[in-house]
Amino acid sequence: MSRVLAGLLLLPGLQVAMADPTSEFWDWFAANEDRVGAEPYGPETSEDLAYWLARIAPGLSYEIRRGGRKSVLTLSSDGELRLFPIVDRLVEAAPRIRGWKVVSLRRRVKSPQAESTAGVTLNPADLYFDLYEDAGRFGVVFYLPVFDPGSMKDYRTAAMRLMSQSVGEREVGAWIGFVDFDSQNVRDMEFSRPFKDFREVFDGLRK
Repeated sequence: MSRVLAGLLLLPGLQVAMADPTSEFWDWFAANEDRVGAEPYGPETSEDLAYWLARIAPGLSYEIRRGGRKSVLTLSSDGELRLFPIVDRLVEAAPRIRGWKVVSLRRRVKSPQAESTAGVTLNPADLYFDLYEDAGRFGVVFYLPVFDPGSMKDYRTAAMRLMSQSVGEREVGAWIGFVDFDSQNVRDMEFSRPFKDFREVFDGLRK
């Protein structure tokens, strides 16, 4: 290596540009895991995690749950299929951190809970849906008790997370294509089913 090139690599600006965001994320996480575990959705923690994950790839998100004696960090892309390999590689690069388990993509749970995003909340207890085959994948329409057409992006994020609780994020990314939302006072609502039936209908269409 020439002295000129070696000198350039020592410049602070170039060091930052060449930094590995995955390694930096895990270094930061290991140094701050106590705070993250104590306040996983506190303003400072949420802002920090959003920053570090966005440096790896815009669209990544996280979920933290207590799992027995360990906290479980789930890294996610909210069902965005093209980001699944990035999430998988990020999880594979995770160091061993005592008291933590790191998993790739949101897993199905026995009893899905409400999901909130930017002030929008989807509660499975009062949510209805239509699920149908659409160009080799599935389309879904959710019928909401309170519907704001200006919040479609936030509804979609919350819906992808809620469906992931029901059937698993890897399945959502592979099978769910078109997602739409409407009010429960529309005529099409009469053909819908309560969200508690989502897993049954989804599994039935996959067969």
